Amino acid sequence: MNKLPSALPKAQKKSKPTANTESKPEVPIARHHYLVGIGASAGGLEALSALISSLSIKLGLCYVVVQHLSPTYRSMLVQLLSRDTAMAVKEIEDGFKPEPDTIFITPASSNVTMHEGCFKLTTTSRKMVPKPSVNVFLTSLAEQYGEDSIGVILSGTGSDGAQGIREIKAVGGFTFAQEPGSAKYDGMPQSAIGTGCVDWILPPDQIAQKIAAIADSREHLSPPEKTSGSASTLKQLLMKVRQRTKVDFSGYKENTVWRRIERRMAANHLATLEDYFRYVDADPEELEHLSKDILISVTAFFRDKTAFEALAKTLFKVVQDKRPGDEIRIWVAGCATGEEVYSIAMLLCEQAGSVLSRFKVQIFATDLDLNAMATARKGSYSAASLSEIEPALVAKYFSAKGDSYEVSKLLREMVVFARQDLAQDPPFLRLDLVSCRNVLIYFQTDLQAKILSMFHYALRPEGYLFLGRSENIYQQDSLFRHHDKDAKIFLRENVLNRPPFTGGAFTLPAPEKATPATAVTATKNGEFQYLDAAARFYLPPGVLINSSFDMLHLYGNPGEYLNISDGKPAFDLLHMIRAEFGADLQTLTHQALHKKASAYGRPRALRLDSGKRVVRLVVHHLSHGSLGGLFLVCFEPAPKSRVVEGPGARVESVSGWNVKELEDELVATREHLQAVIEELETSNEEMQALNEEVQAANEELQSSNEELEAANEELQSTNEELTTVNEELQVKSAELTEIAYDIENVQNCIGFPLFVVNRAQELERFNRPAADLLSLDSTMVGQRVNRIKRPRGMGDFAESIRQVITDGKPIETPLASDNRHYILHVTPNFSPTGVRGAIVF
Repeated sequence: MNKLPSALPKAQKKSKPTANTESKPEVPIARHHYLVGIGASAGGLEALSALISSLSIKLGLCYVVVQHLSPTYRSMLVQLLSRDTAMAVKEIEDGFKPEPDTIFITPASSNVTMHEGCFKLTTTSRKMVPKPSVNVFLTSLAEQYGEDSIGVILSGTGSDGAQGIREIKAVGGFTFAQEPGSAKYDGMPQSAIGTGCVDWILPPDQIAQKIAAIADSREHLSPPEKTSGSASTLKQLLMKVRQRTKVDFSGYKENTVWRRIERRMAANHLATLEDYFRYVDADPEELEHLSKDILISVTAFFRDKTAFEALAKTLFKVVQDKRPGDEIRIWVAGCATGEEVYSIAMLLCEQAGSVLSRFKVQIFATDLDLNAMATARKGSYSAASLSEIEPALVAKYFSAKGDSYEVSKLLREMVVFARQDLAQDPPFLRLDLVSCRNVLIYFQTDLQAKILSMFHYALRPEGYLFLGRSENIYQQDSLFRHHDKDAKIFLRENVLNRPPFTGGAFTLPAPEKATPATAVTATKNGEFQYLDAAARFYLPPGVLINSSFDMLHLYGNPGEYLNISDGKPAFDLLHMIRAEFGADLQTLTHQALHKKASAYGRPRALRLDSGKRVVRLVVHHLSHGSLGGLFLVCFEPAPKSRVVEGPGARVESVSGWNVKELEDELVATREHLQAVIEELETSNEEMQALNEEVQAANEELQSSNEELEAANEELQSTNEELTTVNEELQVKSAELTEIAYDIENVQNCIGFPLFVVNRAQELERFNRPAADLLSLDSTMVGQRVNRIKRPRGMGDFAESIRQVITDGKPIETPLASDNRHYILHVTPNFSPTGVRGAIVF
């Protein structure tokens, strides 16, 4: 199916376009100042060092490193990576904002996400692995930054990060994976590559170079949509794409297509649209890359779990309404690599249970991307792709084949794959469910209306339509109604709808010679002509409306009873009917709906173009199973009153008629008032329920506010404690510095040599006379005593020092050199834990 990527942070995606122009969230960084998410695990430090040391320090980008760490491990990444770059390296704290030319490190035991342009830290449970999660951050990065997000997966075991790469690719960002041969552990890079959503597979240093090239290209890139003659150039470019790939993108939103073109220009380091046009002429394969960028096949199993839980209930109802031997027909338009269609197949199997074999199940899966459908047909997926599926379902519907999992034969035989263009090809028919998620939002309004009309034509009565979170039926709201508003599941309205196409399976056959079959057709045509003539000559003028008073069909020229008022046109009967019938229409519709029978109004004397006429309004309720049903509103001639002969009688008749008319008006007014009262009571009940919900929500908000205030007070208290501790540490540090100066001055004031060693007989400190006698300097600190240069003829005193450290008793012994005599004093240096060394003087 035709699909475009999206930069929508909330759009749930699969094989579809990636750019969306309406609802990209604002972030504090400039539009093309990318945020780069880097995920790594085992062996990641080496790859991170290679990547970061190769990054330019003046790109203006922000980098976030998510490295798997033990929750009890104190990370040294900040210190280690600081040695490889001149950029600032910081550990993330909750509420920090991204900064250009800065590398942020995710702390252990916390997941980091983006929220309103700031980093948000969330403490993870002890059972949750891996941590911090690369998938969690990359997913939130895609939601917040859209096409300005860049995802990088480096060395590591497992599959963390693969789903995040899918999300970034789905919104039009750039994705990288380390070349597996250069990775110490290739589990994470291979899982990312296996998604089919990685743009470049490179060693770490080349990833840095490519990021720099993309950032530099975007900085100097001229927005193609603002180029002179861009509209005509776009048409020419899309024509070239259509000729090369047989895919017509003319019905897609222009802003979406422009963003995909801009992405390709940045990827190819081209600054202007003219340069890109020349590049396409020189390398026609670029047209295929552009088409694939527009048709990115990104999807996942049970994407948006809440919606699929609602769909499970809908499928249960579909199964319950079927009898043994009936067909269950489902169409997944835009199936991409097949995850969604197999998800629906699993739901159907679970809801049908043991009775599934009683039905003829056919699930049609269509898409424009043949490469994506090849993956879907194969039905083989990585372990990372199945991470969101319950283990019981994986065991039931998949079998392990090496490093991947294959769908079961049961699911595979239920699904039929086919290439189809929604904009051009005819649909499947008699369907119970159509699933077309996150596709329509990227089409222009006319194409949306056309496809929704086609879905309505394809569905059986009471069939269901399943759309994405960002989609709706506004273009054809008379054809569907809400079944589950939150899950975006709609129910087909049983109204007349012509198929929005003329070719393919719906082309009318050429005339043929008379046969028994054509004779039957002729008989049916004759019957239709008879009914049409009878309706035209004998039925009163009428209007077919729904419960919202929208006019669906007119018959018998009811124009005399309708008016068009000034202002914005409204095509519902309540606004267009003559004022004399306005109150009657609401009252009679209300009566017909509740009584499930025809409701008759009071006669009205009207001055029409054809003369004076007495007309009454009649509303017939038509039960079609839709919400409120349909209504046939007719303008019938009122039954004639008796004409009384004679002058006196005539006056009495006229007087009687006036009284009767007033009585009728009074009765009509009372009925209308009663209908208004009933509607008001209903509205009051709804308002009361709504008010209770608002009060409950308000109480929850107040409770949340109190919790936030308490948390804020705790944070302030903790901050004050930390400030106090910090001040105390600063005071202690100053005191220790002063003590160190005092000790150094004292030992230098002693007139004889003195030095201190530890238990390993390594030199720790000495005074000036010791330095003069034994030729000591700062380089000797940490050296063993036996390496000290003694005066000529002086004996070794290392053994005496060892004995004092061992016994803990002082020693005093004579010592001589060639020209002087000394007395050696060795005293143990005690600490609370015992002898820690010796003092020699």
